[in-house]
Amino acid sequence: MKTYNIILVDDHEIFRSGLKLLLNKIENVRVVAEASNGREFLEIIKNYKADLVFMDISMPILDGIDTTEEVCKEFPELKIIAVTTFGDIEFFDKMIYAGVVGYMLKTSELDDFKKAINKVMKGGNYFSEEILANVTKETIIQQYDKQTAIIQKISKREIQILELICKGYSNHKIAEELNISYRTIERHKTNLLLKTDTHNTVNLVIFAFKNKLVEI
Repeated sequence: MKTYNIILVDDHEIFRSGLKLLLNKIENVRVVAEASNGREFLEIIKNYKADLVFMDISMPILDGIDTTEEVCKEFPELKIIAVTTFGDIEFFDKMIYAGVVGYMLKTSELDDFKKAINKVMKGGNYFSEEILANVTKETIIQQYDKQTAIIQKISKREIQILELICKGYSNHKIAEELNISYRTIERHKTNLLLKTDTHNTVNLVIFAFKNKLVEI
């Protein structure tokens, strides 16, 4: 079983210590480093072969949004999950656009962290149900008419493909699963991005969860 090297970035030492103790209970996980802010993290990241980062958002010197955006440009293969409080829900979209593949509450249980690690390391995305519930509520209030019009344009085949994308399937695996060509999958995925006005796969998955097009 592959061991995943993890870095914790949070300005609260007590939280980092608690999360480290929690994560070290997972058999294939090793916390290799910690940082108290984004700048410190960017200085140490080159010294470690990290697979995944749990990133706080509100931090001094350099916050989680700018840090995520910067590190994703230099280390595109690095997976980043935002770990936050309910008060930071306003930063959800900003963190998604910055490049995170997951968004969790600091109060999440051990099983939630296990699920998150396994899912994102397999190429998927993970979002706490409480976070999605809040985001969904905001969407219903602010964008109901617009989103309804968009959803009506999505075909049944595109919904099938979207469900598999949300499960972390690659284009090749989706083509094999649905018994259609790779190029057809690419075309449908491009159409989905255009129809939903999203910029990448993560944003597309978020759109699907927000609008309950797929089950969590």
